[in-house]
Parts: sequence; structure tokens; C-alpha cells
Amino acid sequence: MVSPHPAGKTVLFVAGEFPPIKTIGRLRATKFVEHLRDAGWSPIVLTIEADPGTPGYDPALEAEVPAGIEIIRVPWSTIEARVVSGIKGLLGRPRASSATAASAGAAPGAPRVSSAATRPPWHPRDLALSAAKWTIRNWVEVPDNYGGWANRALASARELCRTRTVDLVFTTLPPFSAAKIGYRLKREFGIPWVVDYRDLWVGDVLREWVGPVRGRIEQSLERRYMRTADLIVAVSEQKTEFLKSHLPDSQARRETLTNGYDPEIFAPYLAEPRQPHDTIDFVFTGRLFKNRRGYAFAEALGQLAEREPRLRSRVRVHILGGVSPEIRARYDEILARYGLTDVYRFAGDIPYHEAMRAQVQADYLLLIVDTGATASGVIPGKLFEYVAARRPIFALTDPGATQDIIARGRLGIAVPAEDVAACRTALAQWLGRPIPERLDADEHYLAQFDRRQISARLSRLLHQLV
Repeated sequence: MVSPHPAGKTVLFVAGEFPPIKTIGRLRATKFVEHLRDAGWSPIVLTIEADPGTPGYDPALEAEVPAGIEIIRVPWSTIEARVVSGIKGLLGRPRASSATAASAGAAPGAPRVSSAATRPPWHPRDLALSAAKWTIRNWVEVPDNYGGWANRALASARELCRTRTVDLVFTTLPPFSAAKIGYRLKREFGIPWVVDYRDLWVGDVLREWVGPVRGRIEQSLERRYMRTADLIVAVSEQKTEFLKSHLPDSQARRETLTNGYDPEIFAPYLAEPRQPHDTIDFVFTGRLFKNRRGYAFAEALGQLAEREPRLRSRVRVHILGGVSPEIRARYDEILARYGLTDVYRFAGDIPYHEAMRAQVQADYLLLIVDTGATASGVIPGKLFEYVAARRPIFALTDPGATQDIIARGRLGIAVPAEDVAACRTALAQWLGRPIPERLDADEHYLAQFDRRQISARLSRLLHQLV
């Protein structure tokens, strides 16, 4: 448990990702809030107002929010959804329902999936809608589609600061629009401001689609905001070093606080007996999109199956999470070429408790990490869920922080993310050995990733600021 500090210090915790939204980022926010409260802080959470029309909505996740936490929820809608709905009205097409309109904007970093067209794509009406969407996504919703929410949330935060004592503001990114809230509150009220980078803003591997002109605009905006920050936190040493060079004008203190795992969450699932499998089951829980693909594993398995056809009946790969259309199309091509269509199971999004149980019951956990220029600093939050599940990890990741943790923690094996030959060699070794009943991990090393210890460090850092 976090060591207590004197009560009465209020921290405004700005988190665009918070239950009941099912993103991996919500866990960091929720647990920080819980442990800071236990340490004597008085957290107030400023987040989005979620309903069944909100992407990733899972009402069961409300149970993750600690009892008694004060939450201010601000409605979220995207410019794209409002403009597209208006254009459809002008063109005489049915407007989207509120749920459909809300889902036009996705959670931070999530792929946007277009519905199938009912007329040829070159129809003038579709061209008008496509042009409007492209313009909004690339030049209006900058840095993301949370700008409208951030403006409304800022108004609520200002009212809070005028009527009550707020000792510190903590913004966790993404969404990157949330940085505006901390920046304005620091400028207007002089409140110490902490910025938590779960992902990089400029330079992140999942934002390589941003062009050079928009990139310069965002970089200028980020540097202007961060010049006023008091503490900048990142989730890996590599990202901390990147931010030091990327934000040279910021006088903020820099610290690394990794993501972590929560033993108490997984304890009930670990207490259940592992069920015997007729096949060797690899389980991946999460989304595949942009630079997170995992084709090398499918290619390697296919090449092994050509040599040993019985693998097609011995192995199953479970993809439990959303897959963007272009990545799914590429998988369909690979699996058809090697006759692996029945080997892969694409289940789509599943409830969180089912994902946890699947991790614990897996023979092996498949970890697919983003690729790109700054991939060495990527430590997916999913890695720490896998740590808690205590099953061997087969990771596709380029050299860097994730590979180091897997090696030092004795968690499994890591191969370069897109190296089919290396993946094939390692996979052949794993398929040729008995499935281990327990993971021979370095428990002493992994203890540092217990989220209670990480939260204790955060509490001490915040206490120094106020």
C-alpha cells in the first residue's frame, strides 16, 4: 500500500480514457486515482461522459472505479460526426442516430472503420462526404478528435478552480487535446501541472501518418504547452530521453513511471484450474491497427505448416480484439495462401473479464508490439497484463524496452517484429517442447512493476510539487 501523506491535497486528474471506456490506458488512470486516494490525496476525475453510443463502451467496467471518487463527466462529440450529419441532411440522406454519430469518432489511436457503401464510391454525394471527412481528420481535428471535449472540459475545470481549492493538475495523454486543459489552468491559476505521456505526441510510432506540415504545427503546439509544465512523466526510459531532446525549452522535471500490473485483479482467475486443450493455443488480446500487425507470426506458422501439415490441426491462434480492415485483409491473404484459415480465430472485441480469463488459460500469450522509428521505447500496457497472467510470452518486438523486460523477467522470448525467419526458428522450438505448466519468472525483478509501488513513487513526486 502507498505510504500516506497528509490529507486535504486535491489533484484534478484529467483523463480522456477512463471507465467505462475499454482502452488499456484507462487502467493506468484508474489505478493511479485509486492509489493516490489511498495515499491521502483527494482526486477529482475530469473525463468524458460515456453511453452505449461511445466507442469502447463497457458498462461492466464501472466496477473498476473506486467507490467515493468524485467524477466530472463532460459530453464528447466529434466535429466530424456533426459535420457529416449536417452534410447528409443537406444531401437528403438519413442522418445518423446518436449512437452512430458518436461512433464516427474513435477512442484515441483506434482505427476508424467505414461502413460499406450503398452506391459506387465515385458518386458525387460520397465524394463530398469523403472530402469532408478527410479535411476534418487531417486539418481540423488537430491534434485529435477530442478538441471539442477539451474546450468544454476546460470550462468545467475553470469553474472548479474558481470555487474550490485545487492543489495540482494531472493530465494523462492521449488524448493530446487534454494538454490544453492543464496548460490553461497553469497559466490562469498558477496550479502545478503534471503531464503523463502514455504515448508520445509528436514522434509516436502510431502517428507516423501525420504529414510534415501538420507535424510542425503539432510540434509547435506541444512545445508551447510543455514550457509551462512542472513535471513530465513517460512510461519508458527511452521515451523520457526522447522527450528531453524533443522538448528542449521545457524546464519541467522528467521522470519515468512505467505501466504496471495489478496482482489482485488477476488473483481470482489464477485461482481457477487451467483447462486442458486439444490444441496448442496462442492468445493475443488487444487491437491490431496501424503499425501493430503481427504478420511475421502468421507467415512463420504457415511456412512451418508447409513442412509439417499436422500443425494445422495442432495449433490455434486466438485474436481477441478489433482488427482494422486493411490488416484483416492482409491476414486473410496470408492464411488462405498457407491453408491456415481455420487456425486463426478472430473474435473481435470481448468483455474485459473474458480477456483476462483467456490470458490465464492460454498455453502461450502472443504479444504484438508497434513498429517504427521510436518503437524502442514502446512498452505496451498489455505486456503487464500478460505478466500478471503468468503465462509464457511469445513477443514480436524490435529491440528496446519491451524486449529487455521480457528477457530480464524470464517471461518468454522476443523476436524482431517483422523478421519471419527469426520468428519461424523460435516458433519451431516452442512447438517442439512440452507446454510449461508454470512460468519460471524472476519475481524479484517483476515486483517493481506492481502498480502499487509505481503509484507510491508518483505520490512522492506529486507531494514534492505541492
